[in-house]
Amino acid sequence: MEEYPILAIDYGEKNFGLAISDSKGIMATPLDTVSITKKRDINFVIQDILRLCEEYNVKGILVGKPQVFSENQEKTEKKISKFISLLKNSTNIPLNTYDESFSTTEAQNVLTSSGQNYKSYKNKIDSVAATVFLQEFLNSKNKKNE
Repeated sequence: MEEYPILAIDYGEKNFGLAISDSKGIMATPLDTVSITKKRDINFVIQDILRLCEEYNVKGILVGKPQVFSENQEKTEKKISKFISLLKNSTNIPLNTYDESFSTTEAQNVLTSSGQNYKSYKNKIDSVAATVFLQEFLNSKNKKNE
């Protein structure tokens, strides 16, 4: 995936954090979180994601996938894989995964160190986590190109 912008997705059972890269693949920026509710199932979330892909002229999608250390994480990994299949069947945009094992912890640290408490950042945490692993991905690509 060498074309930009890239949309990053931090999968959650209810909330999906989103981040977008700039057109040069240097900087990641958080977007609003999209959520599953009683009236909005996974198909609505995918439609929201596809609308954002169109709006930002996205050239690639990066889905965060944690490493599997426990049975609970294995269940999450299966849900992420199912989500990826649904998304792949809905678009021709190239889709890759990226290890985001510690992105939520890092996002919490970033938000806490900026003086925000849990209540003020709980709605931002997923998008900041997506921004964290997208930025790591961009940094690793830029280092290879130096």
